[in-house]
Amino acid sequence: MFKTVLFQVHWFLGITAGTVLALMGLTGAALSFEDDLLRALNPQFAAVATQQGDGRQALPLDTLVATLGEGSDSALQRLRVDATGQRPSVARFEGGRANWVYFDPFTGERFSALRGQGFFDFTEDLHRRLVAGDRGRLVTGSCTIILLVFVLSGIYLRWPRQCWSWRNWLAVEWKHSGRSFLWSLHSVIGTWVLPVYLMIALTGLWWSFDWYRDGVTRLLGGQSVATPTLQAGGTLDLQRVQASLYALPGVREGYIDLRLPARGDRPVTARVMSADRSHHDRAYDTLQIDPASGAVLDQRAYADLDGGEKVLGSMFALHSGSFFGLPGRLIVMLSSLLMVLFFVTGWMLYLDRRAKKRAVRASRVDLAAPLSAGHADGPAWLVSFASQSGQAEQLAWRAAGQLQAAGMRVQVTPMARLDGGTLQEARRALFVVSTFGDGEAPDSARAFERKVLAQVQALPELGYAMLALGDRQYERFCGFARRVEQWLGEQGAAALFPCVDVDGDDARALQRWQAQLSSLTGVEVAEDAGPHSVLQDWTLHDRVLLNPGSQGGAIWQVTLLPPPGAGWQAGDILQVAPRQAVEDVTAVLAAAGLDADAQVHVDGLELRVHDAAARRVLPPIDQVQDVQDAAQWLDQLPQLPTREYSIASCLADGEVQLVVRLVQGEDGRPGIGSGWLALHAGIGSSVPARVRRNAGFHRHEDAPPMILIGNGTGIAGLRSLLREADGAGQHGHWLLFGERQQACDALYAQEIIAWQQQGHLARVDQAWSRDGSTRMYVQDLLRAASAELRHWIADGACVYVCGSLQGMAQGVDDVLRETLGEEAVDALRAEGRYRRDVY
Repeated sequence: MFKTVLFQVHWFLGITAGTVLALMGLTGAALSFEDDLLRALNPQFAAVATQQGDGRQALPLDTLVATLGEGSDSALQRLRVDATGQRPSVARFEGGRANWVYFDPFTGERFSALRGQGFFDFTEDLHRRLVAGDRGRLVTGSCTIILLVFVLSGIYLRWPRQCWSWRNWLAVEWKHSGRSFLWSLHSVIGTWVLPVYLMIALTGLWWSFDWYRDGVTRLLGGQSVATPTLQAGGTLDLQRVQASLYALPGVREGYIDLRLPARGDRPVTARVMSADRSHHDRAYDTLQIDPASGAVLDQRAYADLDGGEKVLGSMFALHSGSFFGLPGRLIVMLSSLLMVLFFVTGWMLYLDRRAKKRAVRASRVDLAAPLSAGHADGPAWLVSFASQSGQAEQLAWRAAGQLQAAGMRVQVTPMARLDGGTLQEARRALFVVSTFGDGEAPDSARAFERKVLAQVQALPELGYAMLALGDRQYERFCGFARRVEQWLGEQGAAALFPCVDVDGDDARALQRWQAQLSSLTGVEVAEDAGPHSVLQDWTLHDRVLLNPGSQGGAIWQVTLLPPPGAGWQAGDILQVAPRQAVEDVTAVLAAAGLDADAQVHVDGLELRVHDAAARRVLPPIDQVQDVQDAAQWLDQLPQLPTREYSIASCLADGEVQLVVRLVQGEDGRPGIGSGWLALHAGIGSSVPARVRRNAGFHRHEDAPPMILIGNGTGIAGLRSLLREADGAGQHGHWLLFGERQQACDALYAQEIIAWQQQGHLARVDQAWSRDGSTRMYVQDLLRAASAELRHWIADGACVYVCGSLQGMAQGVDDVLRETLGEEAVDALRAEGRYRRDVY
């Protein structure tokens, strides 16, 4: 529970404060080499170091003050003289930054402005205060505290179960991909920079909060230095002050930062550093000097400070990394830049997790009503899953749906809730088991491993099947699933078929799993064995009636504009989630006595009652009774299943076109799916849909000539293949197409004629079953052209069949076997040269 709460805190702060921290990281990295960049941008500034190298001495302080103060009525507040040329020398006069004067300490020459200084001043303000004054400083300070939370919670959340392995701590899995790679990048590099982030956070707070500065000062034993009060009326004598400073070895050739008092009874404060310093670039000696006599009132040498005082005096050097020289500055700069990496990878992991959760919810919703209403005889199948990212859970619900479709009762239970008693009661079970990392149980299944796998449970009557998900990059591939399988065997359970191992998103392994399930259930499923992607909103752009006046059902071309990022190939399927007609929903709700505009919580969403009802199978209006609880009533109604339509366009078209025949029931009412797309959905409205990859109907990788055979709305899949091949410059195909009447049902006639004229279609045969006294179908056309068919097949052509299974597809298959022989047709299938999309 604690880990779950900590994880929620971690990601929530990441997607909120992470933005500010990424900005602070970028600006901090830009400031890391400010002085070096200013020297590079300003040759006159860089020349200072050259003059020192030539053995020259900087002008005396009194001479510099007199020279720089000429023509200025403002009092001098602070004078910084760096004879080493590492930092700009500057005189700060009253009146703000506009009255600052940069100068050459060897000649007193004024610099009008330092190129780039304005950028760095702005960047520093952005870094410390977000250009928002004290309010911004409060925000950056709070985000710095949050950085500490990230560091501590992150190390706890990523603590490897095999913590003794250095590889688990420090090695990025560069060969991984997807979520596994993102997690490795986020957690491992986070471990690399953890000490750096601790250091910059703990030192950065020094400038954010007074309470923090006071507390750290007391903790480290810092002593407050009392400012001595002098007799009023003393006049500043810079010659005497500089004499005291120049008496210190190497100071005149090094660094002097002189802060002049605003009152005559206060001393001059000086921070100095010898040119041959042996510490870091902020290891200052501090002095307080009587402004009139030049007497040193207090002197604190950096070398004489104890450890705590040195830390207090080196706060900026630690924060910037300069405490550790050039390597330290480089490390801090790179670590600061990496804050952007953590912000980006954190967001990507968060969005991936949300997408998988939505997919899991969609799977649960599709199955929840049927599962609770199963009426099959016999004990229920137990379907249990152990999931880290959500994939195993989606596959488990999918398997449950397949079992249910076979008329079997199903109980879906997370492995976290599975105990020995439940296993002993089960007679048949499916386990979908994910392994986390290198052989470890997912977080949700750790208790199961610790409690259940440590027990002895007699399970001689249990028959089970297992799908194991893992990553072969790890040495203990599917290690947790192996332990579960071994334990089941030791308890006497029998495997219904060998465990199916899945490496990542291995489609073939998932197909083997589906094939095994099909042998158990007798229910075939679509080729795409992976969990469905989330439904997205497509936009209904246009619809055109393709066969006005036809004796058959109306056929519409429905055009949908895809959401950002959607993609497909010729041959793919669009799964559409239809909605009930508005009039039907309104009538049923009125009969039930429900307010259509009321809000209700269903499907994990807040929806209008009308919108929620439109997604469901509604009872006949004459069977509707008064409803008291809208949410409960809606939960009991099954969701409308998705409808599948062959895509008639290619990706280059930029839009998905469907060919939809308007289906009518015995009562004359339009079908729900076809009626919604062809009649009810408004132009410009959203259509929930997703692309289902249909690799078995894609163009062959060798791009041979195609023999395209179809009838009715099957022209859709054939047209997409022809359009894609045309775009790829691959021509010379054969189309055989059939419909009722040429006058009304010649779908895409002009496009087909154009392709013939261009040579894209080398041959076209069309059958019109209602024209003439003899009914002619596409299988008859194929039989009549058997000699040509054998010739095309011998030349390597690939056969594509799209349309109705009953009648057309079966008839075509019979002709192929008559003409080519059983073995030849089977060989075409094995070679991927006989492909079908039939329904």
